[in-house]
Amino acid sequence: MIKVILIILLTFNILACEPVQLASKEIAAGQKNVFTCLSSQNQCDINSEFGLFNIQFSGQVSQGQIKTELPFQIQMQFDAIDKSYKLKKVMSYLEGKDMFMGKIPVFFKSDHQRPNVMVAQSLLASCSEEQMTWRLWLEVEVTDGDEISSQRFFIEFDSQRL
Repeated sequence: MIKVILIILLTFNILACEPVQLASKEIAAGQKNVFTCLSSQNQCDINSEFGLFNIQFSGQVSQGQIKTELPFQIQMQFDAIDKSYKLKKVMSYLEGKDMFMGKIPVFFKSDHQRPNVMVAQSLLASCSEEQMTWRLWLEVEVTDGDEISSQRFFIEFDSQRL
């Protein structure tokens, strides 16, 4: 009896994950991502002492919101006020603004074709609320020759339950 229950649970688990797997395959297949500022974002551009950081999203967007349980990408573009400033590293995580859903790590990688651009792929958990506000925390390291400086900031955006 326990084996039958385990097989049923495993089957439901595999079937429940299929849409996410299909969406991940589409992104991995190299589809051209169109990045945009979400209408639910509190800000797209962040001015700093080093220059302008522009944050945009790509993926399953509905009414200016990211859909939960589907992969999406985040692009950060750095427009330095001085050509000697280079974006070195981005450390980041997502957390719910009004409801704690844990900290979701976000790993940015350099876009080798475009300097001072980094891209990350992430996924949001679904919650009991139809709409939820998320906070994307970013800590950036900028180099100026041998000197490394860091700055921390966040943006907020909404998600819609799938």
